[in-house]
Amino acid sequence: MPDRFDYPLTPRRPRPNQIGGIDFDDPYQWLEADSPETLAWQWAQDRLTERHLRGGPAWETALATARRFHASTLDHHPPELYGRWWFREHVPPGGRLPVLDVAETPTGRGRRLLDLADLAPDGLATLLWQPSPNGRLLAYNVAGPTMAPVFQVIDSSTREPVVNGLPHTGHCRVTWLPDSRRFFVVIVDPTRPDGGTRVLLVRITGNCARPEIEPQALPPTFAARRITVCQDGRWALAHGPSRPYFQRDLRSSVSWRPFLRAVPGAFRGTVVGEEFVAVTDDRHPRGRVVAIPLQGGGLDRRRWRELVPPGESVLFSVTTIGPELVLAEHADGATRLRRIGLDGSARGEIPLPEPGMAWPGIGRENGLVAPAGAGCSFVFSSLTRAPAVYRYDYPTSALHRLTRPHAVVDDARVITATARGADGTPIPYKVVLRGELGRGPLPTIIGGYGALNIAWLPAYLSGLPAAWVHLGGVYVHAHLRGGGEYGADWWRAARRRTKQTTFDDLHAIATDLVQRGWTSTDQLGVVGTSLGALSPAVAATQRPGLYRACVATLPVLDLLRCREDRVTMADVVTADLGDPDNPEDAAAIHAYSPYHQVRPGVHYPAVLLDCGAVDRSCPAWHGRKMAAALQHATATRHPVLLRVRQAGHTLETTPEDRVFREAEQLAFLMTELGLRPSTPLSEPRRRAAARSARRRPRGSTTAPAPSP
Repeated sequence: MPDRFDYPLTPRRPRPNQIGGIDFDDPYQWLEADSPETLAWQWAQDRLTERHLRGGPAWETALATARRFHASTLDHHPPELYGRWWFREHVPPGGRLPVLDVAETPTGRGRRLLDLADLAPDGLATLLWQPSPNGRLLAYNVAGPTMAPVFQVIDSSTREPVVNGLPHTGHCRVTWLPDSRRFFVVIVDPTRPDGGTRVLLVRITGNCARPEIEPQALPPTFAARRITVCQDGRWALAHGPSRPYFQRDLRSSVSWRPFLRAVPGAFRGTVVGEEFVAVTDDRHPRGRVVAIPLQGGGLDRRRWRELVPPGESVLFSVTTIGPELVLAEHADGATRLRRIGLDGSARGEIPLPEPGMAWPGIGRENGLVAPAGAGCSFVFSSLTRAPAVYRYDYPTSALHRLTRPHAVVDDARVITATARGADGTPIPYKVVLRGELGRGPLPTIIGGYGALNIAWLPAYLSGLPAAWVHLGGVYVHAHLRGGGEYGADWWRAARRRTKQTTFDDLHAIATDLVQRGWTSTDQLGVVGTSLGALSPAVAATQRPGLYRACVATLPVLDLLRCREDRVTMADVVTADLGDPDNPEDAAAIHAYSPYHQVRPGVHYPAVLLDCGAVDRSCPAWHGRKMAAALQHATATRHPVLLRVRQAGHTLETTPEDRVFREAEQLAFLMTELGLRPSTPLSEPRRRAAARSARRRPRGSTTAPAPSP
C-alpha cells in the first residue's frame, strides 16, 4: 500500500456469488448498502480526497482556471418563439440555478415565469417546460431524487395555475395539440417496478383547474418517451427509444395502432402532413431521409419516398421550420446543418463558427435546432469555445449571435490524426493544443465516450478540456467505436459481446500518441463520464503501464452485480453491454468489468473516482467498491481517491459545485501528469500564431501517420 496515503481501514468480508455461471467471492459487497458503517467509511474517504486535491501546489491555479473556463453546453437553451412570445431559460447573472423568462424579443428583458431556486431550493432537480402553440399557457415539470415531482400548467400572463398536478407523478414530457387547449403527457415514474410509462391526453375546459383526462390505451410495458403531433392536429405518434411504435388518428375514434413495429433500424423525425419524415439507418448505417405514409402502419416500403440518399456524413435528425426542414448531420465528427425542402431538395447550409456541436436544449428531441419564427435557434460550442446562443434567419440567410461565449481559447489549434485499431480499422481522433506538436512529449489527457450510439462531438460539455489546453496541456478527443459519430456500424462494432473493441480503440490511440512522441506514458491520462467512465477504469486495469492517471466520473464499474440496480440495468447495462444473467454475455462482461479485473501487486496508475451520492443511473457504490479494491491491490505510491458529492447523474446543487468538481479534477491531472502552466504567448508570438492560423484552411489540419 502506498506509504504516503493513510487510507481509511476497509474490512474485507468475502461473500460468494454466482452470476451468469461465473463464481466469485466479493470482499467489498458490504459497501453496496448505504448503511451507517458504509457512509462513515465514505465520508472518511471523501475528506481524504478533498484534503489531498485542495492541498497541493496546483490547487490555486486549478481553481482560478476552472472559474474562468467553467461552462456547459447542456446548461444552455436557445430562445423559442410561441405565438408572439419568446421563452428563454437561462441562469441570470449572479444566479445559481436556471430561470424561465418570457419576453417580446429573443434576448429582451422580460417577465420571470419560473425560478428553479424557488421550486427546488437544493438544486437537485430537472426543470422541463413546454408552452402552448399560442404561448398563452405553460406546462412545466420539476422532478429530482430529493423531492416529490411537481407538475403545473400556468397562464403565462398571470402565472395563475390552470392545471395543478396530475393523477400520477414522475418526470413529465408534454406535447401540445395545435388548439392550445389539449396536450399529451408522458409520465415516467422511476419507482415503478415494471419500468413502464403512462400516457395521458389532457383537455383544459374553461379556467377549471380540474381538466378532463383520458388515459391512452398503450401497452403497459411500452416505454414511451414522447408524443409528436402534426401541425394540423390529426396524427399523433408515440415514440419509444429508437422510433415511433404507435400511431393514432385523432379525428377518429380508433385508438393507437402499431407503426413501424416490424421494421429494423432507428427512425428520428417529425410528422409533416400525412407522412412521417425521418432520418433512419434502415438499409444504410450512415442514414438517409425518408417520408413514410402514416396510413398503413409504415410497413409497405414501396410507398416510402427517399428524400435524401445516404452520403459520406452521418444523418442525425430533421426538424420542421416553416415550409422547410433542417437536416442535422455529423460531418467529420462535428455538427453540420443543412436546409432542405419537403421534397428533399437542397436549400443551402446554415453556417457555423467552427467545427463543433449544435444543441437544442434539454427536453428538445426533434432535432438539433429549435423553431424560432422565420428561422431557427440553437446553442453552439466547440472544445475551446464556450456555448453561445445563435439564431439563423431564413429570409436573409444570416446567422446572428444572441449571446457571447463565456470563454474562448483563442490561440488553440485542432489537428486530426488516425490510429489503427486492433483489427486494423482507422480510429480518428482530434488533438487540441496551443502552439505546435513535435516539441517533445507533453502532458496529455484523452476524453471519449464510445457507447449507446451517442455521437461524441467536439462540444464544450465542461470547462476541463479548454482549461487544460489553456494551461499548456494537450487534449485528445477520441472517436471510439460504440459511439454514433460515424454511423450505426461504428456503434455495432463495439456493443454487447464486442464491447472490448471500445477499449482496444482507446489503447490504440494512446499507443499512437506515445509512438508519435507527442506524449509519454508518464504524462498520459484518460477521463470519462457515465458509461464513458468505463474507459478510464478499464484503461487502469487492462493497460496500467500505458496510462499515468485516470479520472472516472459517475461510473458504473461492477458490471455483474449492477443488476441489483433496476435503473442502471435499464438505462446503461442491458442497452449496451448485455445481460449479466446470460452466461455468454456474462463471460464477455466479466473479462473487462473493472472491479472484477483488479489484481493484487499490480502497479496501477493514479485513479480518481468521482461519484454522485443521489445518482440513480450510476450509484456511488460502484466507486466505493472500486476504490477499496484498488487501494488494497496497488503496488505503486500513486493515489487511489474516492470523491462522493451531493449530486445526481446530471445534477449538481449549484454551478459553484461544478466549478469545484472541475477544479479538483484539473488539480489531480496537473499533479499526476506534471503539467506546469505554460508562459502566456508574447505579443509577437501571438501575432505570428494568428497569421499562421489565417493561412490554414478553415477547420482542422491533418497530422501524418507515424513512421513504422
